[in-house]
Amino acid sequence: MSVGRLQAMLPWDVRLQARYGFYTVYAVLTLAFALGVRAVPVDARPLAFVLVVFSDPSFLGFYFVAALVLFEKREGVLDAIVTSPLSTAAYVCSKALSLTLLALLATAVIAVLGYGPGVGWPALLGGVALTSTLFVFVGFVAVARFDSINAYFMTALAYMTVLGLPVFGVLGLFETPLYYLLPAKASLVLLRAAVETVPTWELVYAVGYLLLGNVVAFAAAGRAVDRHIVAGVTDHKAAGTPIGASVGGEYGPVASLALADLKNWLRDPLLVYIGLAPVLLGLVGRFGVPYAASALSDWVALAAYYPEITGLFVLFGPTIIGFAVGFFALEDREQGTLTALRLTPLTARGYLVYRGVVTLGAGFLAALVMVPLSGLVALPLATLVAVAAVASLYGAITALVLASLAANTVEGIAVSKFFGLSVIAPVAVVAVAPLPAQYLAGVLPAYWPLAALVRGVDGSGGVWALLAVGAAYQCAVCWLLVRRFLARGE
Repeated sequence: MSVGRLQAMLPWDVRLQARYGFYTVYAVLTLAFALGVRAVPVDARPLAFVLVVFSDPSFLGFYFVAALVLFEKREGVLDAIVTSPLSTAAYVCSKALSLTLLALLATAVIAVLGYGPGVGWPALLGGVALTSTLFVFVGFVAVARFDSINAYFMTALAYMTVLGLPVFGVLGLFETPLYYLLPAKASLVLLRAAVETVPTWELVYAVGYLLLGNVVAFAAAGRAVDRHIVAGVTDHKAAGTPIGASVGGEYGPVASLALADLKNWLRDPLLVYIGLAPVLLGLVGRFGVPYAASALSDWVALAAYYPEITGLFVLFGPTIIGFAVGFFALEDREQGTLTALRLTPLTARGYLVYRGVVTLGAGFLAALVMVPLSGLVALPLATLVAVAAVASLYGAITALVLASLAANTVEGIAVSKFFGLSVIAPVAVVAVAPLPAQYLAGVLPAYWPLAALVRGVDGSGGVWALLAVGAAYQCAVCWLLVRRFLARGE
């Protein structure tokens, strides 16, 4: 690997990530994370700090590298890179180092503003650096064979589910020595060493295991890039894939879109997962949450927050459906499908109506089944239907935020980092803030169906007023986002 070519590529990658908004997004997110950690009671703050740093800054490269690679592949950037003197190793290392720089900056801000003095900086920054580079390399392996970001996310969920298992041990839910086989355990050891005393043998294990993991993952990433991306670029150039060729075929634009979506739902593993997600999450609520409540009973009375937890689950269904539909729209934009639609009777407005109907319908069903499936709380049927209807509007907002504010899938990944915060923040406010102060969270659209559900469970009244305000507010937000989408001129 040529160090000179890596030095030339690295600043270019940093500038590209800044242009796509990565640094802007993390300026906001790190501030929110720091405030969240600072708000945690002092005795629980080390645990909260470790979990926040582990779950976001350390892993950000895993998600962003997929969007960068897929976008560069689609835009033909990789065509130029493949024919340039830049080696595969330099290309992979540049992505890993540039994304790790962002992870380290975000971690440092959270540590200074959120945790305060007393952080063990060598363990903290070393742990984040080794974890970030490792999972960027793993991200290359995971994304190399895919052409769409939606398909990649299914693989990412499988990776994260397995790799994140040691978190259960940190939370005291389930402990086993087998966690030491997973790199995430080594990462958590180093992050814990930044805020508490850790045995020397664990530190040796953590550093050694992460270094070994980086070497193995780097080699696997290089092979994956050569086998699936470099070779794929050559195949793609030979095939000359037409853009937007399927729009407006013999069945007309609406039927063609519906047929294409149906094929995607049948063959795309992420969409299969999305279809099953409400059922899977409902089962987690029915069996997993009571188990966690029992295991954590000495730490927190989790059962007292079942309404808020159920509200989180109810919002999850519309959000993930809106997430998938939003990325459909971004991929349609990148592939030229939206431009092609301007030449058909469907038009951009018709395209939005079609996507909106699908999002609202699927989101409503996903929200509706969550309460009876989870079985954590009881809600009158009329209230449940109304809450599901208003919650489905949040799915439409999620899709429109992606389609309207992001120019491509890379920016979409950056924008989507706010989605989790926009749901978790109102849940936390409703759980701990008194009235009327909690109405300040009403600026976040997810607050209204969530607050209505909680009041519907405890019978404190005001449910229909909350739903009426929430429906009106979310419709207004949708209208503004639709105007923004149409103003883009596709």
